[in-house]
Amino acid sequence: MSRGPRSETIHSSALLLGKITVTEHERSRGRHLFSGTRLKVLLFPTLHWLLKHTSVGIALLPMHLLVWIMRALYLWPGNPLRVSCEAVCRIANREGYQHDPGKIYRQFLDNSLGVMENFFLLHRHGIGRVSERILLQEQDALMIADLAQQHGGAVLAVPHNIASAISGLRLNQSFPLLVVARNPPTIARTRITLEFFEHMQVPVLMVRDGNPFELSRNLFSAIKTGTVIAATLDNIENSDARAVVTIFGRQVGMTRWAVKIAARKKLPVIPCYFSSKRNQHRIIVGEPIIPDHIETAVQHYTGFFEHNILADPASWAYLADKRWRRILSDAVDFSHVK
Repeated sequence: MSRGPRSETIHSSALLLGKITVTEHERSRGRHLFSGTRLKVLLFPTLHWLLKHTSVGIALLPMHLLVWIMRALYLWPGNPLRVSCEAVCRIANREGYQHDPGKIYRQFLDNSLGVMENFFLLHRHGIGRVSERILLQEQDALMIADLAQQHGGAVLAVPHNIASAISGLRLNQSFPLLVVARNPPTIARTRITLEFFEHMQVPVLMVRDGNPFELSRNLFSAIKTGTVIAATLDNIENSDARAVVTIFGRQVGMTRWAVKIAARKKLPVIPCYFSSKRNQHRIIVGEPIIPDHIETAVQHYTGFFEHNILADPASWAYLADKRWRRILSDAVDFSHVK
């Protein structure tokens, strides 16, 4: 028998509004037994419990085991992550990059393990222990801070990199940062996520199932303080509100809510990419743009994402996303037709 939705209000010092109500549905735990969602539901609470009650080395054992299993599964030709790695490497080859799919696959797993290690170090030893592992060029930090001061705020357009969340603590040391993110679909995972934002001392506005009007109103209020708003903007959008842009040689609908807010407030949109080598991360900053035309601005940062993904695919978390995997595979098939 299926159960009905369950709601709970969570209070956290990391939340911009101080609290959030999370509604957990039956599908929140994944529709399939071996889905990525189901794996997260089982893995993250287990890791969190181990972190609180054991050493970092012991707490990371499940991740090491998972990485070992995933490495062995590379031998399976139908492995979804392998398919994505092979496709992105073939696309990158057209742009002059020479990547080995197996190496990208292994680096992706190592990066995932490394960022988890950094989250655990953050929990045990604080910001100082982790921030030294995240490189942000001083001139880039000053440029972003100056733009935010000049325009009353700025928008950082970022993709779903493996190190996107953890890098927020380094950005927040250089200028006031507000992260806009969808909270996880379960109550337990939302609590864990908020606990890590508390440790990072980075404020977050969580927007899953939120009212778009309230989202805009809250962001406009934050912008008045000159805050830099960071949002992951490589989500595929299929609604009528999407902006259609070109990436990997294909036409893709992308979300454009952040650019609409930036255009209304005349704020600069600054693309960023977070490159990882195991537990070392580097923040790459692109050219800012003040949006006059929504689609042009979305294409601007999407092109930046594409360039960096092809140069460093193992840092892009959405290699493991099934919708992007289809786009990557279609891009390879389309090139054969041509």
